[in-house]
Amino acid sequence: MKLNYLACLGMLLIIFNACSKNGIENVAPEKPELEESVYLLLNKETIDFKVFKGSNSGGKDVSATEEPESFWNKDKLADLKYDTLIVRNDSIFERPAKYEKNAFKYKISNDTIYQWNRYASFWALYGLKKADRIEHYGSYYSFQKVSPPSVFAENGHRDGLVNSSKYFNDSEYMFKSPADMKSVNDQAAWYNVRYVYKKVNKTPG
Repeated sequence: MKLNYLACLGMLLIIFNACSKNGIENVAPEKPELEESVYLLLNKETIDFKVFKGSNSGGKDVSATEEPESFWNKDKLADLKYDTLIVRNDSIFERPAKYEKNAFKYKISNDTIYQWNRYASFWALYGLKKADRIEHYGSYYSFQKVSPPSVFAENGHRDGLVNSSKYFNDSEYMFKSPADMKSVNDQAAWYNVRYVYKKVNKTPG
């Protein structure tokens, strides 16, 4: 029995070696190559810029006489601007990188691009995909409500878009409408822009 067992084992080793030499051994499948597209900044366009300021008779639309630089400094206005977008499979990388959030997962639905907010765990509006172009939306906002003895205020920027509903709503900290802006120090301003990127054939440099 022992000799038979050794003989069978020897035959199995011979068959295995023969198969290996003939290239029949198991080979790990190759990992698929990452698909990469590079988009370069083409231009920046203003979507809208709105400013309401308070008065004794209520808020007035003074957008025509104001400039974004009056509410946000040059560094802040340039903070959402990137020279290059690198798109790989399900991720986008903004360059030059400034923050951790410059690399993020994305998805497209009906040509609208959404980015995954890793900090709050939700899909947020990023922009639009049009043929060989990507439009990245950025918004800037400034708000002040004087309600003695309190003052509610904010000034910031983010990806995505802002509209009048951010500051004119039923929240006690906001205004129901411009008519409720009865202090000369009340203000609500927002500035929406789009950064247009065009696809190139290869990575620059």
